[in-house]
Amino acid sequence: MCDKTRITRDYIYRTSMIRNQNFRRTEVNGVTDEEIIVLLEKRDDKGLSELSKKFTRLIMKITRGILSSQTDAEECANDTLLAVWNAIPPDKPDNLAAYICKIARRKTLNRLRYNTAPMRNSDLLTELDECMPSNTCSIEEAAELSELTEALNGWLDTLSERHKRLFMERYFNAQTIEEAAKSCSMSLTAATTALSRMRASLKTYLYERSLL
Repeated sequence: MCDKTRITRDYIYRTSMIRNQNFRRTEVNGVTDEEIIVLLEKRDDKGLSELSKKFTRLIMKITRGILSSQTDAEECANDTLLAVWNAIPPDKPDNLAAYICKIARRKTLNRLRYNTAPMRNSDLLTELDECMPSNTCSIEEAAELSELTEALNGWLDTLSERHKRLFMERYFNAQTIEEAAKSCSMSLTAATTALSRMRASLKTYLYERSLL
C-alpha cells in the first residue's frame, strides 16, 4: 500500500517505466477499469502499476501528438499518471479512458504553452486562437466553461458526421492534420480546407452568441 502523500513524480517514473520503451500495446488480462479504480481508491500501488500498463500507450499518443520533444511528452505522461493517482479518490470517473485523456490533454497543453511562451507558435494553439475566446487556449479547456459547453455541442450538431469526426480527431484527440484526414478517409487538401471552414464557422457561431 502507498499513502497518497508519498507518491511523487519519481515514484510514478519508476513505476510506469515509460522512458526507453517502444510503447507497444499492452494488454492487461483480467484487470478492468473498474478494478483499477477500486485499487486506486484503496491507495494500493498495484492500481498505479495496472493504470500505467493499460493506459501508457494512450497517454503517449496524446502527448506525442502535441509536443515535439520526446522528453517533454514522457514527463507529461508521468504527470498525467500522478494526477490520476492524486484525483482518485475523491473522483470516481464513469469512463476512465476519457477521464485520463482529459487530464493528459490539459497537462500537455500546459507544457506546450510554457514551452512556446510568449510566441505560442504551435499549430494547434494558433489554429484555435482565431476562433476561441482569448482566455482559453484549447477546445477542451473552453468546454469546461458552462456557457460554452452548450454552444460547442450545438455547433458540433450542425456538422456532418465526417466533419464532426475530423474536428474531434484534430482538436480533441490532438491528431496531426494528416492523421485526422486518414481517420476520416479524406485527402490532406480536403481535410485542411474543411478544418479552416469549420474554425470560421465556429468563430461566427460563438460571436453571434456573444461568447467571443
